[in-house]
Amino acid sequence: MKLNLLTTTLAAAALIALPAQAQSTVDEKQELAQLRATTLALIEALVGQGLLSRERADAIVRQAQQAGAQASAPAVAGTPAPKVVRVPYVPETVRQQIREEIKTEVLAQARSERWGEPGALPEWLGRVSIEGDLRVRSQTEMFDDGNVPASVFRSQTESPAWAPDLATTQRNRERLTLRARLGVNAQLSDQVTTGLRLSTGTTSGPTSSSQTLGTQFNKASLVLDRAWLRWRPPVGMQGLSAEFGRMANPFYSSDLSWADDLSFDGAALKLSHETDSRRQFFATAGVFPLEELSLSGRDKWLLGAQLGAELPLAEGIRAKLGLAAYEFRHVAGERETEPPPAGPLVGTLPYFSSQYPSTLRLKGNTLINLNDPSSTAAPTWGLASRFRPVNLTGSLSFSQLAPVMVDLSLDWIKNTGFDLADIRARAKAGTAMDGLREMTTAWQGRIGLGHRSLARRGDWQAHMAYRKVERDAWIDGFTDTTWHLGGTNYKGWSLGGNYALDKRFALGLRWTSTRNLDDGVRFLAVPGDPSSLSGTLSSAPLRIDVFQLDLSGRF
Repeated sequence: MKLNLLTTTLAAAALIALPAQAQSTVDEKQELAQLRATTLALIEALVGQGLLSRERADAIVRQAQQAGAQASAPAVAGTPAPKVVRVPYVPETVRQQIREEIKTEVLAQARSERWGEPGALPEWLGRVSIEGDLRVRSQTEMFDDGNVPASVFRSQTESPAWAPDLATTQRNRERLTLRARLGVNAQLSDQVTTGLRLSTGTTSGPTSSSQTLGTQFNKASLVLDRAWLRWRPPVGMQGLSAEFGRMANPFYSSDLSWADDLSFDGAALKLSHETDSRRQFFATAGVFPLEELSLSGRDKWLLGAQLGAELPLAEGIRAKLGLAAYEFRHVAGERETEPPPAGPLVGTLPYFSSQYPSTLRLKGNTLINLNDPSSTAAPTWGLASRFRPVNLTGSLSFSQLAPVMVDLSLDWIKNTGFDLADIRARAKAGTAMDGLREMTTAWQGRIGLGHRSLARRGDWQAHMAYRKVERDAWIDGFTDTTWHLGGTNYKGWSLGGNYALDKRFALGLRWTSTRNLDDGVRFLAVPGDPSSLSGTLSSAPLRIDVFQLDLSGRF
């Protein structure tokens, strides 16, 4: 645009050289005088904005004035007559068009670069937005006195095993937590958007961004929670987008499957189409690395695909449905058949590459010991089941009482990867798997009531939910950490609400009560003595109640 503006200006500047006598009427002289004044003022504006140097501007004006003087100077005797420069007649419509083009381009540049605005900020700031939120939470975790002691779970050494990392099952806990997040989004072009988000939390688990307070006033750490690039193709392919990097959950789902704080690493492709009747159809596909192994070709990946639709059923009633299929590749544990590499082979051969690391696992999934048959070392645990879950998510939204909304949702999961014969083949030789049952289904029903968002003082929301999650329905390391303090193999309910104390400032309450599932494969060597419990520890009594009180603000 700057080049076009400069070209138009220089062309118009040539009119400065036109002598007044070249025109035949007084009106035309006035028109040319106005045009010369406008052109000179425009040249000065270009100099002021740095688009044209002062030396170049003065040279253009001098050259135009000299040309005009030569054209109007009387002939001197003995000198050859100057060449006659014939200036074609410029119609009024052309002159008007030149003026309008100059005016339009100058005004457009003035608006974009904010000429004359006091304290005007750089243009790129208009393409950047900042968002964030902060939550302070008081959390009380209450354990039932009849729970099996944590030492019983931690003493497991043989396959199958469950929850071998439990630190406490009988001691109540009260704590304050802080979650702070700061995000920056930028529009790089009409087709490309990017974003960064920092948050509190650690790298020891993917599902929570909360920082427990009470560290002798020590400072909290910040981690890179999200960093993504989003590309949308040019006009003509609306509804298609691709996202790369570390992004928000790209799938339509609930916290039955993916925790709210979880971010995805990888690439996702989305396609949506809306018809004239307000029916919207969408599809999502993605590939996400879970663990890269330098010495093994069996890197762990998540592959996912989803089809869905959002439809109006009646006046004020909309339905949304999504069917997703996932494959967690190479996550199942593979028992080692030889002792660990020794001597010069240490660190050059893959070993325990299929383990389910303690930094990820929570509790609930069936585990197998991956140690070689001759090992007497502490167990290295791997997932017993393969995971190929199918997830059906649906909701109904009622807006007849707007601004109060009523939302009903139902979520269902089935892990199709569980195969008892396959688990036996991969488990340690001689392992008793007769008591292991297929428990691979999860479901949740939820009702929500209140305002769509807490935008103004007095806005409110309330919810009630019930769920049942069998032990191998989902990988427990990716689950929400409020329900049962994370993991699978439980049933229970949740009741809570939020109230806006002011704009973007809210108070929240939530009570969650859960207990372990019992598949009946369990017995006590000494009746009434929980410490002597043997058999399937996934059925061991474990009841947990969680109460949360939140103060949250956002901007």
